[in-house]
Amino acid sequence: MLKQRGLSLVELMIAITLGLILLTGVMEVFLSSKNVFSSQQALSRIQESGRMAVEFLSRDIRMAGFMGCASRSEAIKVTNRLKDAATVTFNFSEGIKGYSQADFPKASSKVTQDIKADTDVIVVRSASSNGVYLTANNDSETLFVNTVASTGTCKDKKTPVSGLCIEDIVVVTDCEKANVFQITNVEAGTGTEAGKVIIKHAAMGNAVSTWGGSTDKQNTFNASAQLLAATSTVYFIADGTAGENGVPARPSLWQNINGTSLELLQGVEDMRITYGMDTEADPDFIPNEYKLAKDVTDWKKVISVRLELLVASIEDGVTQDHQVYTFPTDAKDPTTAEDFRLRQIFSTTIAIRNRIN
Repeated sequence: MLKQRGLSLVELMIAITLGLILLTGVMEVFLSSKNVFSSQQALSRIQESGRMAVEFLSRDIRMAGFMGCASRSEAIKVTNRLKDAATVTFNFSEGIKGYSQADFPKASSKVTQDIKADTDVIVVRSASSNGVYLTANNDSETLFVNTVASTGTCKDKKTPVSGLCIEDIVVVTDCEKANVFQITNVEAGTGTEAGKVIIKHAAMGNAVSTWGGSTDKQNTFNASAQLLAATSTVYFIADGTAGENGVPARPSLWQNINGTSLELLQGVEDMRITYGMDTEADPDFIPNEYKLAKDVTDWKKVISVRLELLVASIEDGVTQDHQVYTFPTDAKDPTTAEDFRLRQIFSTTIAIRNRIN
């Protein structure tokens, strides 16, 4: 009986063909799994970024115009003592205001990033909900507040005193009036002032450095008045930091707080904002119409904000075809993406609490 000593050419060709068929099937399964994984990962990141962006914006828009108990009535006078009270960053007389990129007064905003063309910008100003209380009537140069535990560090690397730092913008209010000013010095009292925190408001960032006390009764704040941090926040779209390996920078959502910008979320490509107006002679706190920023003539009548965000995947090559989407949602024509990124639109309507209660 003859023993087989090898494979014939026909057998070898059949074996190679079967192997290639099996290998092709394995590769198809691998590539399909990889594409599904990439799509799911991109979608998860888009949804996470979209939800966080909506949360950041909603939180601040909801509190627009809040000035502690001075918010209870528009008749309560809020006096801005800051030098640059008319600029975007320090105009605390306006709780909320919107702009298009083309109309935004960038020079007075301390926003140094190049805002993406044809996107919207929103400025929200308010005070924090937590603060400290005056322990004695203020004099013309000094406020005295209670001592509370502090965490973190100030810009000058010092530890905050009762949560307050030099250069902080704050508002003091007693429910009848309010003053916005910049802290020029803060320190714990000693000797006869022990147990108090001493706050000064000299001429560093203040147009009026002396007010209150025996010379100015109208601006004297009594013990139990409240001192709150005041924040002016600008949200806008601009290119973020460049990616690794020479990847070009992509649009991101940015937040500028009192003149300092921070890149919040990558992949937020566009932002469209319309403002709900209650224009009735007898206000019912229900928006009659939504307008773009350029069409709003009285920002005090804005009671809600409708927000739309376009969020794209960071990675390209996620979709098999160029995605077609409509942004903003009332656009006449859809847009066909030039790349293969995945995109999703997030929208919400936010009521301004201070103007509906």
